[in-house]
Amino acid sequence: MENLFDFDNYIFDLYGTLIDIRTDEHCDETWEKWIAFLDEKGVKHPELGRFRDDFFNADKEHRQREKRFLHPEIDILKVYDELFTLYGNRKFSEGELFEISYHFREDSRDYYRLFDGVPEFLKMLREKGKKVYILSNAQRSYTLNEIYHFGLDKMVDDFLISSDYGCMKPDKAFYDAIIEKHGLSREKSVMFGDSYENDYLGAINAGLSAVWLNGENAADRFYNDHFIPGLK
Repeated sequence: MENLFDFDNYIFDLYGTLIDIRTDEHCDETWEKWIAFLDEKGVKHPELGRFRDDFFNADKEHRQREKRFLHPEIDILKVYDELFTLYGNRKFSEGELFEISYHFREDSRDYYRLFDGVPEFLKMLREKGKKVYILSNAQRSYTLNEIYHFGLDKMVDDFLISSDYGCMKPDKAFYDAIIEKHGLSREKSVMFGDSYENDYLGAINAGLSAVWLNGENAADRFYNDHFIPGLK
């Protein structure tokens, strides 16, 4: 590929590329903490085992319903809405569902951090006049607060989250969404990500260049290797 800094537009995957994170959505501890929160809020639900089974079955069923894209995405808030209505709760507002959803995310999260060198690298790109974007396979209700927590919203020009678009990487339609939204040149755009299929092949098939961050500690190594003050 051409020189790393010869592109105009730099598109980054989020998790595993900018944010290092570990979550466990299935373990008992996650569900016990989340259920305690729901109980405080007076939200009706079944016992842990049935609740967990219902949740993941509903998630699977919603994904199977989606036929518009080769790689469809759902809005997880619809799963929460369906389940809590089934359990006899009143109709929750979108804001209430967002709060309930993010509490589940928090309770499932072991840790999260920015990879070393991310702020410096993104700042360097923008100081060079480059446009910087995030293209993430994620749920807005899980991801938005994490983006704000690290200030990534201020480090990039825009971020697109798959749950808003009904499709996810490697679907060309998701790449087309960011290209068309900002009028980007495919030839002058490059994708960075840790997934060979989603980020590397997906970008190549959409007509972009791509950098695959492959291997243990690949993201940390990449940013440390390429953030050199005064690099021309």
